[in-house]
Amino acid sequence: MNVLGVMHVLFVQDMDRAIEFYEKAFGFRLNTKSAFWSNLDSGHGRLGLTSFGDKKELKETMLIIEVSDHLQAAEQVKKYGGQVLNIAAPYEGAPVFNVIAVDTENNRITLSETVNK
Repeated sequence: MNVLGVMHVLFVQDMDRAIEFYEKAFGFRLNTKSAFWSNLDSGHGRLGLTSFGDKKELKETMLIIEVSDHLQAAEQVKKYGGQVLNIAAPYEGAPVFNVIAVDTENNRITLSETVNK
């Protein structure tokens, strides 16, 4: 048996809106699409979107998207309909800038830029 990959799945209210957000804000590429399930590829991992389940409340996730420029990523989130909640500077033991954001589907996500040493 071989592991073929790992995918993070998010619940969405509007499949087209969610796909557009991840394509435009982060450059993800659509692999498959239906009204109930879609699959996007970042080139470094995959993201599944599903319209099943509770979708209206803020959903805590552990989706972390590593980015090269946290400030540009924050602007992209806002440009394509998401919200930026907080931008945290690096501190001892955590050499990263973390942008805490919410996508168009009310999923809390983190955008992380590693500090160059």
